Amino acid sequence: MNYKPKIQKALVVLSPDLIRPDAPKESPLLQRAITLAKVTGCELELFHICYDGEIAHPLFAADDELDRKRRELTDKDATLMEEIVARLKGEGINVRHEVRWDSPRTDAILRKTAQARPDIVMKQAREHSYVLGITTNTDWELARRSPASVWFVNDEVENIDRVMAAVGNSFRDQGDITTAADYDLLRVAGLIRDTFDAEVYPVNAFQAPEPVNLAAGVSGTVLQVASLHDQNNKPRDQRIKQHTGSVKALAQYFDIPKDNVHIREGHPNAVIPDVAESLGADMIVMGASDISRFERVISPVTVEPVMAETNTDMLIVRERDLSRVPDATKSPVYGIPKYDLENAIISPASTFVSPLAVANLSEISVELRKRILQAWESDIRAEMTDENEGGAAREIEIDVLDEIFSARALLEMKQQLHGDGRMELRGMQG
Repeated sequence: MNYKPKIQKALVVLSPDLIRPDAPKESPLLQRAITLAKVTGCELELFHICYDGEIAHPLFAADDELDRKRRELTDKDATLMEEIVARLKGEGINVRHEVRWDSPRTDAILRKTAQARPDIVMKQAREHSYVLGITTNTDWELARRSPASVWFVNDEVENIDRVMAAVGNSFRDQGDITTAADYDLLRVAGLIRDTFDAEVYPVNAFQAPEPVNLAAGVSGTVLQVASLHDQNNKPRDQRIKQHTGSVKALAQYFDIPKDNVHIREGHPNAVIPDVAESLGADMIVMGASDISRFERVISPVTVEPVMAETNTDMLIVRERDLSRVPDATKSPVYGIPKYDLENAIISPASTFVSPLAVANLSEISVELRKRILQAWESDIRAEMTDENEGGAAREIEIDVLDEIFSARALLEMKQQLHGDGRMELRGMQG
């Protein structure tokens, strides 16, 4: 049965701690995005929001000075992003990136999502307490307002092995137990299952109408009272049976074993976190309606308390037509990388003036600087070998080899002394 949705583009929102030169290469967010790209063949677009309150609206600064500082900051972060992109392209992944000065953060992500039109947005999950719908934060706003489905990656989840899909969690009329939205939700869960070789567990929380207690204030024999009580319970029992049958039929449609289906009576806010913990779920897939903060106070809500109470990845399946996107900023600033790092690895001599200049780069990691120096040395030795074997005579900069050795030694010294990859090697230009 072909039920997997098409994923052609994923927008990956990177926080500042993930674009530093010393950032962990194995961050769960990037690893999930890499796996998704390799399995589905989708394009990744890395997106970073650059913002510094100190140069946002200072009182005593000219507009051109503010623009210069903002551009310097965005260009610097774009260079950091270029290293990540170069590494991912080396793994055969179709990837691009954008660094943009924008605020507030939530609106910036929503604007970018509306412009890029990804099939899914991926972002690090942040912990937040839920207080009766009064509080709000970027994750909750994206869950309610995003034009695309949103995947919040929890750093504490290592692998996606068990996917819990919250389906049919409302008791409307008898003919509307499961909806088209539930089918869409399980299609997305099926994509995750196939991408990560996981198991899907449909979970349903329902609230059936309570029977009227006829035993109190009713005259007649005990047998007559019991008969009336049984008659009153029949509609409730029938609805529960119908409800259970509909959810299990939905699971069967997606080839999900019936033993994986969990149906509990109770409010979804309580049932979903409880079942997630008992299953040891790594991800919860659920929907979210677009409601205002006022409506969150007066109406029962599900997505925010579930996100606050669980310690899993969360994938919120959204309908694009239900999104609310803020107006675009008047003059966004886009970062431009200082170096073409993909080309720098292929042709270091055409990118940098000297090996020591490479060693002095503070914008990129020591690991990448070593790779560039290694590529530079390999190019020179290849030219020497070619000439020795009868190739055309050429000007080979033998002295550059000595500079490469010096630059490499400086990087080794720096790592031993500081270990952060960012000390500038001033006064060492030879």
